[in-house]
Amino acid sequence: MSVVTIGTQKWSKENLSVSTFQDGTAISEISSSAQWQEYASSETPGWCYYDFDAGNAQTYGKLYNWYAVSASNAICPDGYRVPTAADFVTLSTYLGGNLSSGLKLKNNEYWLTLTRQSGNGTNESNFTGNPGGYVKSDTAEFWDQGWSANFWTQTTASATEVISRRLVWSANSFNVSNAPMDMGLSVRLICTGSSEVCSDGDFDITDMF
Repeated sequence: MSVVTIGTQKWSKENLSVSTFQDGTAISEISSSAQWQEYASSETPGWCYYDFDAGNAQTYGKLYNWYAVSASNAICPDGYRVPTAADFVTLSTYLGGNLSSGLKLKNNEYWLTLTRQSGNGTNESNFTGNPGGYVKSDTAEFWDQGWSANFWTQTTASATEVISRRLVWSANSFNVSNAPMDMGLSVRLICTGSSEVCSDGDFDITDMF
C-alpha cells in the first residue's frame, strides 16, 4: 500500500485489500450474490472482488460490507483508521470543495468514456481514485466498475445507512451520499499515527498486522 500527503492529511493511495482484521481474524471472502445477502442479513463481516474476479484486485482492491468496516477488531493496522465524514470534508475542502475536487481525486486512467467524454481525472492530488464500482443494495448485483468510485466512511447516517463518498465518470464533483449497510464499497485509510508509520511511500500492509 502507498501513502500520500494531501494538505494536512495522510491517505492511502489505493483501495484497501486486506483479508484479516488487525488481530489476525480472517474476514470471509464472499463468492456469490446469495452469500452476500446472507452475510448482510446476519450482519457478518465479508468482502469480495468485483464480479468475484480476483483479476480486479490490483487495480480496484476489495469491496467490503459495512460489518467488516465497523467491526470492533479493526480492519486497519495500528496508526490507521477508516476516515470519518469530517475527514473527507477536510480532503475535499483542501482540493477546492465538493463541486470540483473530484477531478483532482480521480485517476488519469481506467475511467470509461461515453459519447466522446472521458471520465478520467487529473489525479493532481495523487489520491489515485479508481472506478471500482460497488455491490448494489438488496440484489447484491455489481454496478459501475469503470464509472464510479465509492468509499465508506465510519460515520453512520441512520440505523441502516452510512455516509459515503462517491466519484463519478461524468462529473468533477466529489459527492456525498447515504449508503445502505448491505452495499459493498471500497475503503481508503487515513493515517493518524507517528511520522514513521505515516511516511509517504510504499509498504506491505500485511506486515503491520
